[in-house]
Amino acid sequence: MQPPPRKVRVSQELKQTHTEQLSRLHIKHQTECELLEDLRSFSQKRAAVERDYAQALNKLASQYLKREWPESLAGEPGGEPTPEPGEEHRTVYCVWRSYLEATLQTTQTRISACDNYKVQVAEPAKTARVQKEQQLRKCVEQLTAVQAELQDSVKELTKTRKKYQEAQTLAQAVRDKAELDAKSKLSLFQSRSSLQRASVKLKAKRSECNSRATHARNDYLLTLAAANAHLQRYYGNDLLDCIRVLDGAVYEQVKDCLVSLCQTELESYRAVHHTFNQLLISSNGVQQDFHQQLFVQKNQVFQPAPDFLYQPSESDPVLQLQRDSGTAEEHSLDKEARKWASRVAREYKSIIHTQRALEDLASLDPEPGGSELEPRAELARQSLRRAETLKAKAEARLDLLRQAGVAVETWLKSAMNQVMEELENERWNSLSPHDPSLSGTADLEREDEETEDSGEVLDDSSSSPSSTLKNYPLTCKVLYSYKASQPDELTIEEQEILEVIDDGDMEDWVKARNRGGQVGYVPEKYLQLPSCSSLLSVLQSLAALDARSHCSAEAEAEAEPRPGSVNGDSSVSLAKALYDYAGQTDEELSFPEGAIIRVLSRDTREDDGFWEGEFNGAVGVFPAVLVEDLTSGGESRDGQRDGGAQAPPSPRSPLQPLPLHSSPLQTPTLSSPGSSPRSAGASPIGRPPSYHNGHHRAPPTPFHSPGQGPPQPPKYPEAGPSTIRPVRAAPPPPKQHPRGQVKRREEVEITLV
Repeated sequence: MQPPPRKVRVSQELKQTHTEQLSRLHIKHQTECELLEDLRSFSQKRAAVERDYAQALNKLASQYLKREWPESLAGEPGGEPTPEPGEEHRTVYCVWRSYLEATLQTTQTRISACDNYKVQVAEPAKTARVQKEQQLRKCVEQLTAVQAELQDSVKELTKTRKKYQEAQTLAQAVRDKAELDAKSKLSLFQSRSSLQRASVKLKAKRSECNSRATHARNDYLLTLAAANAHLQRYYGNDLLDCIRVLDGAVYEQVKDCLVSLCQTELESYRAVHHTFNQLLISSNGVQQDFHQQLFVQKNQVFQPAPDFLYQPSESDPVLQLQRDSGTAEEHSLDKEARKWASRVAREYKSIIHTQRALEDLASLDPEPGGSELEPRAELARQSLRRAETLKAKAEARLDLLRQAGVAVETWLKSAMNQVMEELENERWNSLSPHDPSLSGTADLEREDEETEDSGEVLDDSSSSPSSTLKNYPLTCKVLYSYKASQPDELTIEEQEILEVIDDGDMEDWVKARNRGGQVGYVPEKYLQLPSCSSLLSVLQSLAALDARSHCSAEAEAEAEPRPGSVNGDSSVSLAKALYDYAGQTDEELSFPEGAIIRVLSRDTREDDGFWEGEFNGAVGVFPAVLVEDLTSGGESRDGQRDGGAQAPPSPRSPLQPLPLHSSPLQTPTLSSPGSSPRSAGASPIGRPPSYHNGHHRAPPTPFHSPGQGPPQPPKYPEAGPSTIRPVRAAPPPPKQHPRGQVKRREEVEITLV
């Protein structure tokens, strides 16, 4: 009986594979250099023996025909990949051999072409070989770095598997001991109470060991998913990129040399036109992608390796993530989901920035030396590759968490909305005009377009259950009957069909027309308004809605309160809760909607979109997307520093534009204190200070501690376009849940910029 085969460590096997790959790439490089050297030497010798052409050329061509190319590079006629219809792809080695054979056939009809061979073949081949040496060093450095990253991922996988096995072994030992104690009988010198205490301790220890084993298993599974994603990324992208770097433009250069040889022969001898015309077609069919495909197909070591498999302990039947409701593991998995969702969003933002940087570098005119743009572009490409790899690993973890039943989409949607908001703000900032004359021209054009397209209006009702963007007229159905109590109101009946033609003159009211042609105001909550079908339809409808004039934005910004200062102190950082939130763990902060939170830190240990704050004496972290920053829009003035008197607000502090998305978790971005008036006025639509995320809100009340004096009310202009309309409270609909309105609003909330 033969002993079982030795188990090779995954890391050692991976290192051996990487070493073999480097060796094969060196062989490939050496073979290509030999090909270039053959081309160069052939052209030189061809020029030397051109005078005594017939016999000398026949001997020379026969000498080069004797070389045997490796099968993995030259390829066989039956083993080459199938070309596309209408295309002919052949390897450079086959084309080269065909050329030598044609040369043997036409040695008697050649004439001297020494200069053409020297200029078009010999010198380019020598230059190409020098470039190949540089490309080899670059490829080896890049491949070594990529392989080191993959080996680090495998080492991390090995460590987590070891921790998992140790935790599982300890948990199994405790379980065995508990079962043994349960079967043992009461001895003479033991009391029942002592046995019960020992049993309680043993159960607690068993529970703790089981929890550790579960955590170690989950960590192992997550690391395994990330390692598999990295492995797929390595074989699918990184390895092929290294091969592409190694090849460089050698096949294009070889193609040029072959084409030059063929063209020289055709121009010199019309008698052999047919033979070398076929060689010209074959030479033009040389493609780098075809050679890479053939090389990978012939060398199995470059084929994608199988995924790493999960290796559970012998006594562990669980093969996937476990999530027990109400336990610490549930919160741990939720925290992992939040963490990796933030990582996906962050890497997505990094990818967008890097792609923009590459596009900017590509649009620049290269300098004569070209020594600055290429290193920057290469650094950007490496950053893009690393970001895509990290994003793929994080997405693999999220997929595994999603399969385990974790609410991944909630965290991912929140993180992506925040990133899209930041990207949209950056885009608007980049589009801000820098020339006042251009700004005025743009404003006039926007006013003309706004006059032409007046069919779209904004709904400024924060309590409206419908979307914040409505195109009138709208056909809706009456949910509850209502009897008019004012002359300008309209009596409606349940299930009646109305046509909403305009906003109401007050909050929660709309102007509607019934089938009889009667027009009047009705409560908006009594109607079933159509909601937005998709974000795309909203974006298309917003495409025709232009910005108001820059002067209107300035006039509306004058009435904006300054919630960032508390009794003249601008150093206090405050935030207002937009929604109720209950902390998922002990370190998270709970607060109701409308609560004023003191922000202690915006930089936590993990960049997962959480801030640290204080509320009612409790300190903890909370999601930044659930609050409105009250400190980023204010700008300190000298008058506030003197006697505590509150100066009028800054005339230019409009809100920066926010992106359009359908998530209810949105964070408004205010203009920074150091922003210039020109950049602050770049918003295409000026909004009154009582607007937030497209909804009409009351101005926030400045926060003050009990030890301070009564807060001074903000000074608003007595008259202006941003004055809040008088509110006539609409009657609540019958049988309506008190929080139903908020729930409907959280289903889809679209911010208008």
